[in-house]
Amino acid sequence: MKFTKIITSIIALLFISYSYSQTYVAATNEQKSSLIKLINEASQNTRTLKCEFEQEKTVSILSETIISKGVMYFKKENKLRWQYNQPYPYIFILANGKVTIKNDNRIDNFDTNSNKMFKTISEIMIGGVNGDLLKDENNFKSEILVGDNNIIVKLIPQYKDLAKLMNTITLSISKQDWLVESIEMIETGGDNTLIKFTNKIVNAEVKDDKFIIN
Repeated sequence: MKFTKIITSIIALLFISYSYSQTYVAATNEQKSSLIKLINEASQNTRTLKCEFEQEKTVSILSETIISKGVMYFKKENKLRWQYNQPYPYIFILANGKVTIKNDNRIDNFDTNSNKMFKTISEIMIGGVNGDLLKDENNFKSEILVGDNNIIVKLIPQYKDLAKLMNTITLSISKQDWLVESIEMIETGGDNTLIKFTNKIVNAEVKDDKFIIN
């Protein structure tokens, strides 16, 4: 599998298009500082996270929407498992600078440090879960919008190769726990994917073997 196809597959699996029903206003500079502090505190206090997700993937050249369901596990430092259970099993694991993908009986391994683009994608995946993308001012220009129940963080890629794949990435962050409840990505090719996180369990035990595929 070529590297560009791997990146496209990862993006297709992990990012979303999200429609907003609330009214949002742009955050002032003072509000931004306060909001980022709250998000950072929640991120620092989140040692583990387990949740369910439902994904709706719409490909621009097709009329149908593909719905997938699964479970996501996160553990500090920087361990992530995306486990798709429906309509077919697919596992993506990021741990210790390595990516492992299991599709049917095939297992592929990659080193995230072997390519800057792959490393950036990996950082986006982790940052999208724990909110650390807000700190990545080198790769993203950001805008924060404030609603009644959540805030919306719009990120515009500044890294050239990443900008070829993505127009914007948008995080929806709950004001209840200051954790990411959804992520939005609009791909340059027009594809949209919607993933909603539900039934979040914070700081429960997540064993290290969740991030190993034998």
